Amino acid sequence: MADILLIDDMNLVRGAIKAVLTRGGHAVTEAITGETGIALLQSSRFDLVITDVLMPGRDGNDVIMFLDAMVERPPILSISGGATGIPADEALRLSRTKASAVLTKPFINDELLSTVEQLLGGQA
Repeated sequence: MADILLIDDMNLVRGAIKAVLTRGGHAVTEAITGETGIALLQSSRFDLVITDVLMPGRDGNDVIMFLDAMVERPPILSISGGATGIPADEALRLSRTKASAVLTKPFINDELLSTVEQLLGGQA
């Protein structure tokens, strides 16, 4: 079992991802903003961080840059479906160089779980 921080501003998406990860045997801590996610990262240790890129305020790129500055950082799975006028590929540009892996929404449950297992390196 891994401790995973899930940051996504969309309740339905966050709930669906949490359900898949929980069924996969993981403990999931949720944050609805990048700011809350960063605060949690300052006070707790996580085995993996999953962050949406496009969120109001401090977004997933802010979370990724915060993690990138850490000496010992957990793997990062960056996710995005894009937004009006911003294709997912463009939203994930920074993630492709700084995150451990990226997934474009929508993704299937098996794709999420296999990516998580790869990033955890068998520690799950």
